[in-house]
Amino acid sequence: MSSSNLFRWSGLVTILGGVLLPTSWILRFVFSVSRPYTGTVEFIATILLVFGFMGVYGFQHEQSGVLGFLGFVLIIIHSCCALGECWLQNGELTGAAIVLAPIVGVTMLLGFILLGIGSWQANKLPRWAVVLWVIGGALIVPGFAVQPILVVIGGVIQGIGIVAAGAKLWMGKY
Repeated sequence: MSSSNLFRWSGLVTILGGVLLPTSWILRFVFSVSRPYTGTVEFIATILLVFGFMGVYGFQHEQSGVLGFLGFVLIIIHSCCALGECWLQNGELTGAAIVLAPIVGVTMLLGFILLGIGSWQANKLPRWAVVLWVIGGALIVPGFAVQPILVVIGGVIQGIGIVAAGAKLWMGKY
């Protein structure tokens, strides 16, 4: 399979993950849908985004520099820890999920900031989408501790940016 086909499929996966993750938070925080259902959607979305961001980073890795690479690594760490937290907490912040929660927040925020800087440098994705990643992350992280509606608002903002990056890859116009 050619690299352009891999980028295209990665774009589709990124779009799906970028839609499903904020949807899970909307269901959980706005409509109070029980955790097992939203946790499953969140888990699937996070897996999709691991593969999606591999394509997003691969698409621009040469131009995104060291900061882009560090951001990518932090986002993958964030996603793996988020998967563990999703799996372990079962609706409650207990046990190992207590340890993973701050790691998830810090790696997400720093990862999106650094990958955003690298993506801005690379100038291969829409710049407004990159800005939405950072703004969304800046709302999501404190939202979990302070006000859940910030998670929803930040998730929708970040999701739009992620979908836009995925659409750029899916359309295949490089």
